[in-house]
Amino acid sequence: MTDSGASNSRDNDIEIDYTHHYRRWHDDSDAHFKDMADYFANKLKPFLPRERASRIFEIGCGMGFALGGLQILGYQNIEGIDADRGQVAAAHRRGLSVKYVPVSETAAFLATRADSYNVVLCIDVLEHIPLSDQLSFLAQLRNALEPGGRLICQVPNASSGIASRWRYGDWTHHCSFSETSLDFVLHNAGFTVNIIMEADPKNRPPFPYILRPRVIGTWLLYRLFHTLRRLEYMVELGSTEGRPIPLTPNILAIATRPLSQK
Repeated sequence: MTDSGASNSRDNDIEIDYTHHYRRWHDDSDAHFKDMADYFANKLKPFLPRERASRIFEIGCGMGFALGGLQILGYQNIEGIDADRGQVAAAHRRGLSVKYVPVSETAAFLATRADSYNVVLCIDVLEHIPLSDQLSFLAQLRNALEPGGRLICQVPNASSGIASRWRYGDWTHHCSFSETSLDFVLHNAGFTVNIIMEADPKNRPPFPYILRPRVIGTWLLYRLFHTLRRLEYMVELGSTEGRPIPLTPNILAIATRPLSQK
């Protein structure tokens, strides 16, 4: 959702205006901000510490939707950075603690935050990082966490039925991930991977269904297409490997910095 991430780069000294892309889906109205903040509050709540004084940092925070969700949940010791001036300005208009940090200065910024955070959010950011830089980028995020701190990371899912659209709909994307490749890069960056799961699966609408025919119809089609795609994976790869593959457009990883680092 917050694709701004570390995407604002310079190509032949041209500064990318990522806000131009982002505004296709997200406007700067108060109503939209509230809807998105509510969405992120519900999404993140199961993975956050109970202590509301926890120090939480978001890299690639965009317009601040996730930070707004954290405020709804009562977390106040929060901050974020982004490499797009337009989105940082939008976050500032809502009083959020967000700093503009160009991509070229991100490593230096994170170096000043060693062992600082209980939680780091990296939502729709890693796919914007060149493959050659992803391990060092994740290692910088790991070092910004306190030992035992938690990383919440969301990326596009290469196994989704709309994976190509998700991968190439944004010019600044460098890759997509499967659950195995995401586990690989997190492990090699020094994290302990706790779980990799489907992000935002569509749950069955509440009863009574007859009062919501369009909603239940959409959900039934969703189940049908996911079942067919899972059967295809099971035929190609075998049931043991094919059955647990996540199929949602994004996948979500929860990982921790080990208490003792090698």
